[in-house]
Amino acid sequence: MPAPDPPAKRHLLWWVVALVALVAALLIGAAWQALARTPGDPDALRGPMALYAMLASLVFAGAAVAFYRLLAARYPDASASLARDVRALLEAKTLDRGLRVPPRHGLGDLPAALESLVDALRSARRETVRAMATATARTEQEKGWLELILLELVPQAVVVCNLDHRILLYNQATGRLFRDHPALGLGRSLLELLGGQALGHALEGLELRHKSGRRDLSSAFVCATSDATRMLQARIALVRDAGGDANGYALSLEDISTELEGRRAGEALRRALGTELRGPLANLRAAAEIVAGQPNLGGEERRAFETVLTSESQRLSDALDRLAESAEEHAAAAWPMVEIHSPDLFSLAAHRLQRDHGLTLSVAGDPEWLIGDSQVLLLALCGLAEAIGAHAGVSELEIAAGQEHKRSFVEVRWQGQAAPSGVIDDWLDLPLAALGDTSIRDVLERHGAEPWSRPAGAGRHALHIPLQTAQAPDLVQTVAPAHPELYDFDLMYARSFTGDLGERRLKELAYVVFDTETTGLRPAAGDEIISIAAVRVTQGRVIENEVFDQLVHPGRPIPKDSMRFHGISDEMVSAMPPITATLPRFHAFAGDAVLVAHNAAFDMKFIKLKEPQCGVEFDNPVVDTLLLALLVEGPDEDLTLDGLSERCGVQIVARHSARGDALVTAHVLVHLLDRLEARGIRTFQEVMHATGMQEALRLRAQHF
Repeated sequence: MPAPDPPAKRHLLWWVVALVALVAALLIGAAWQALARTPGDPDALRGPMALYAMLASLVFAGAAVAFYRLLAARYPDASASLARDVRALLEAKTLDRGLRVPPRHGLGDLPAALESLVDALRSARRETVRAMATATARTEQEKGWLELILLELVPQAVVVCNLDHRILLYNQATGRLFRDHPALGLGRSLLELLGGQALGHALEGLELRHKSGRRDLSSAFVCATSDATRMLQARIALVRDAGGDANGYALSLEDISTELEGRRAGEALRRALGTELRGPLANLRAAAEIVAGQPNLGGEERRAFETVLTSESQRLSDALDRLAESAEEHAAAAWPMVEIHSPDLFSLAAHRLQRDHGLTLSVAGDPEWLIGDSQVLLLALCGLAEAIGAHAGVSELEIAAGQEHKRSFVEVRWQGQAAPSGVIDDWLDLPLAALGDTSIRDVLERHGAEPWSRPAGAGRHALHIPLQTAQAPDLVQTVAPAHPELYDFDLMYARSFTGDLGERRLKELAYVVFDTETTGLRPAAGDEIISIAAVRVTQGRVIENEVFDQLVHPGRPIPKDSMRFHGISDEMVSAMPPITATLPRFHAFAGDAVLVAHNAAFDMKFIKLKEPQCGVEFDNPVVDTLLLALLVEGPDEDLTLDGLSERCGVQIVARHSARGDALVTAHVLVHLLDRLEARGIRTFQEVMHATGMQEALRLRAQHF
């Protein structure tokens, strides 16, 4: 439970001192009165002396209280401050901060002795951590290898869930597959991403196999994404605990929408061959037979049949062109293609040409992302460069990539004579020894590329090779941890997510810690949100790579006073989505987690006012770290986010930005949860009751 309020204890001590002083004064007054009596008239001085004794006692008591207050002001209540710091060090998991003792504390050697004790505890904890690190070093190394293989190198999306369908692990490919859907995250339900019927059917079948003692505990199935826009090929396998009981499952997922689309295109092509071409061919045949069978046809009739022959020939030619284009697209889609960064492709080509043929290939222009089979495309480019060098009699070539008419291209340039189309055809027919009978033409056709020659200025010529365009993959996040936390197997052993919230342990809950930046401090008066950021906290850990971060167009100018505070200008939000598009995405990101903010009443007031307009309702429980800190540390401490982060040892990055403040608040929350647990406050119901959270938030919201 929280410690008593130190100021209240100090005030109580003042009254005790005053009472003692009063009693002492009364006793002194009574003694003085007794001594002042005369033998002749024992009652003569009793009345005046009693009055003098009372006045003297009051003066004495007042002087004692004033003296004590003077001492208290000059010598602060160091014992209370020392007690708070010691309690904080014992409750927190880290011992980075020292004891704060005023210079004039009047406690003698006690602070120094306590500091020595804390140093000994720090040393013991360091030794424990060092021993644990040594013991687990090999395990961590092996885990790192598995992480690298699973999270980075496995091309398929991989997800591991417990039997409640809560995500325990996912790899980078999963994020790409679901296009960083806001509902993708540790502890979130997979059913928010996948249709549950096919998954449930496959899981039920595996559980029946497991109960019957069969060992083949994996199967394949096809399912749709939750928005029914894509089809996925899935393979599921049961995960068993040490006792052999099923406690989860693993899924590999692959998008087969393109493959299905290719199959549909192939079927359409086959139908077209049977229908679209049959009509023009029949008309051509009939017209040709009539013309051939009646050589003496008159002028008008003959011209009519010639018109039929011409129009149907054109119709047939157009149909063949469409079918050829469709077939090329179908063939290109069926060939395995990946994103290629042009500098990687060009540097390897330059190395091989220099090594094998003595040709120098220099790279020009800006980098470009291409789509292709990098290995065979490399062989084709090297073959063309070798042919160009031999044709032009040069040993230096230039290669560049760019975009033109919404398509990417590669150009090989040289100084010297041009290459006629016949020469280019000969180059394209050259075989690639590493690919057997495959020619350069075959490779380029697979890539949907038809090269041609064009002047490149200053006596130079270029072989222009159009290729498919790729969007640059999101390889680097703006702020990301060194090792993305994409798994948490502690969730496997956590209690069911469907239990009563109040009885759940604080560390078992999923939190979304968020912060907003606004145009001002008065939501009811028209101020608007201009930025929302949030980060997930699961099993007492901040998952820094699961972040929501979005600037918002407020629909009104941002005041200069607010701009100086958070640094967000009108230009920065001019192209950003409005709150009606942003708040539903944040709602999906939050899911059923507990919402957490510092001074949460302020941020929630903005959100609640926008719910009707945005068509969402945040019925999540809300926790305010300000109230948690008040419970843990008391009102004498600095409870601002800066003060808390300093005492918790949390590094502040990008203060007064929504993302930076959300991350700081998340780490402060983890620190406070540790301290609450050390005090015996372990469940959500206990912390809500101890802080009066709901009523306090309601009262605070009335001020905004």
